[in-house]
Amino acid sequence: MRDPSGEIPITTTIQAFPTSTAKTTIQVSPTTTPKADACPTTYNHVQLFISTGTELSSEVYGAQAPAKSCSTCANGQVNYYTSAATAEPHSVTPLEAIGTLAAMNCTNFCICAIDGTCYKPTSLDVYATFWPYCSGGTCGAYVLITANTDAAGLVSTTGSPVFSSGNQVALDFNFKPVTDSSYINAATASCTSCVSSTCQLHEL
Repeated sequence: MRDPSGEIPITTTIQAFPTSTAKTTIQVSPTTTPKADACPTTYNHVQLFISTGTELSSEVYGAQAPAKSCSTCANGQVNYYTSAATAEPHSVTPLEAIGTLAAMNCTNFCICAIDGTCYKPTSLDVYATFWPYCSGGTCGAYVLITANTDAAGLVSTTGSPVFSSGNQVALDFNFKPVTDSSYINAATASCTSCVSSTCQLHEL
């Protein structure tokens, strides 16, 4: 149809598209604090975790200084000790023990073995001496028990087994070698609580 001016109108349709804004998503990972590495096992060194506030005495069997220490563990440190020359504990020079815990002086006395079993003294007259010994590349901090009676010793926190002082004495009245099954192979020592430490590695 012509308009009054005589021109034919032309209709133009313009399709409008909605505008969009491109979004860029940046994923930010939460920050984490790396965990301390476990203290490594070292060949021909005996390792023992000593809880903070726990002191070993040198009574009777001596207390050797650690060859080195690892302090990345919480609530204590792992000490590395030189092996004694013999598997039989002795109280003559050279004194080769790591040291001794006395139940009467250790408020929450607890020793945990490398298998995770933890032990407490059966009475306050119990002394636990850690004897370091390596043989064929296998090392351990073996627990020599002394007490006023043969039946006294260390009992598992579950009630069994029991390691008694009398079972560690041979027929000739000398101590059996620490490789005997009458000894606990200790991983940790504490006067504050039972510590089944996961901060150290043992070759079982």
